[in-house]
Amino acid sequence: MNKNYFTLDENFEEIIKNSLPNKEILSMKQITTGWTNIVYEVATSNGNFFFRFPRDDFWSRTIVKDYEFSQFINGKTDFNTAKLNLLYDNGRPFSIHKKVYGHDLATKIKNMTPKEIKVVADDVAKFMYQLHHIPFDKKNFFKTNEVSVKLVNFLDELLSVHVDPKDKVFWKYEDFSKKDNNCLVHGDLNLSNIIIDDNNHISAIIDFGFSGFGNKYYDIARIFSRDYPKGFRNEVIKCYQQLENAELNTSVLNNEIDIWKNIDGAYINYMRSIGIYE
Repeated sequence: MNKNYFTLDENFEEIIKNSLPNKEILSMKQITTGWTNIVYEVATSNGNFFFRFPRDDFWSRTIVKDYEFSQFINGKTDFNTAKLNLLYDNGRPFSIHKKVYGHDLATKIKNMTPKEIKVVADDVAKFMYQLHHIPFDKKNFFKTNEVSVKLVNFLDELLSVHVDPKDKVFWKYEDFSKKDNNCLVHGDLNLSNIIIDDNNHISAIIDFGFSGFGNKYYDIARIFSRDYPKGFRNEVIKCYQQLENAELNTSVLNNEIDIWKNIDGAYINYMRSIGIYE
């Protein structure tokens, strides 16, 4: 049976060279922090590129969704997204995009001043608000290679495939059928997926593999599910509320934050079990 994903013993050098036929390759290195994909950064005479090769069937289908969703929202907000190309090796999808120069927010935010935090927090809130208000039709949404475009269903499959049952006990207590799923969401809007420039404005939003439609609280909560400095949360919430002209429900938000923390913890345990996360 032919697999539609990649393993570490592949000849990635040959695949990468075949994907960049008109560019002089200066160097290539694996980025070992890639959880869902085997990631390479490739330096060429025409700039640097990132290659992402999915690790299993689930992530192979997800990388197609990443490409299709980023194409769908391109130009529909004030913010840039990575310009993805979707390529295939023997029927197996992988993606390539030119490096977006800047700093990932997860690293940069640790040393920001309150003034700098407000600048980036306003951008984050504006991106979420604009994304959540892009018109779309659930019945005529883009095709996604048999992976769900409803975030809750996508997460349900993710946890079923990649998490030990004892680590997903928290999930069965959520009655998602009662939640609104009426807007587009990034789905994994953690600080590492936001690239900022030297002036602390967003250069690009990356990694739309979890994206689809859901509830605005999924994105807002994801931003606050990992470490961030004091003041960042208040600035994001204040700006989002001003844009929407409505208060956010703190109880709902805090509940969603807890869910995302549980998802992170459960998935990290899985990655440890297969020797990828130390």
